[in-house]
Amino acid sequence: MRRLETYYSVFPWHVNHFGSLHGGIYMSWIIDAGGLLMSALSKGNYLLASVDYIYLIRPARIGDLVRIEATATAAWSSSAEIKVKACIKKGDKEELGALSLMTYVAVDEHNRPRRLVTDISHDEEADKRREARLERKKKDSQDPSDLLEGMSFGKYYVRTIYPEHGFSNGILYAGKMYQMLDEALAIVAKLYTKGNVFTAGAGYADFMTPVRIGDILEIQGAIEYTGTTSLDVGAKVFAINHFTGEKRLVTRTVFSFVAIDEKGDPRPIPKLTPATEKEKRIFEEREKERKSRITLSKELQKIEICE
Repeated sequence: MRRLETYYSVFPWHVNHFGSLHGGIYMSWIIDAGGLLMSALSKGNYLLASVDYIYLIRPARIGDLVRIEATATAAWSSSAEIKVKACIKKGDKEELGALSLMTYVAVDEHNRPRRLVTDISHDEEADKRREARLERKKKDSQDPSDLLEGMSFGKYYVRTIYPEHGFSNGILYAGKMYQMLDEALAIVAKLYTKGNVFTAGAGYADFMTPVRIGDILEIQGAIEYTGTTSLDVGAKVFAINHFTGEKRLVTRTVFSFVAIDEKGDPRPIPKLTPATEKEKRIFEEREKERKSRITLSKELQKIEICE
């Protein structure tokens, strides 16, 4: 199986207080679809290894039916790259709702990589994407320091991970983590802009260590870039063993939000003026990444259509 479709109905408990499908739930459904395909490919347990991007292009609303299509684009010895597209059904037509590219790894009962038996190959472009992920992961793993130090505006989000949040293998389910990330970072964005925001997407994330049931999850979120009506909230995610005090870096990512008024229209926000060398460096990095993300999103929307 190289392709899989799932369907989700948007009910009142899936939407935020201004009527759109909650960004974290949207991302969770996207991760779900990719995971279901990976489960079929690997015939067993798997973990989310990396996210290249998640673009939330168009919101779904109460009563909408969302069709999510997952396609395996490449595979290696224990991992598979999966492209996910969400289409929102409007009568007899569909509109493009979201796009994502993720990598999953097959794992055994001890959550160690295991061999993936598949006839799906990988080309030169896929290998380049894989190398880029490995380089990103190596770079991020070398900086396990806290994010908030030296940042002008940020907040902590802390919670315990319970069995309801995890797989049967004792690991936090990535879809749940993205719901928590969206909630935590949206709070930072709302407090900074003093109003409502909606989630426009998420940048890359490479997972260095799993979060186990019983761990304390700590999300540190900080404003890293501001535009006229939009902003990027960066995050570092840590898993803490409360018995030993050990604190492990799980991943680093960034979520993009758009500030909106009571009518749902974009509204201007305060401009962030970087105050430290660390903040200046991150601001410049985000500005460059942001341009690349916007360019890629536009290119993908030209070729990824819903029937």
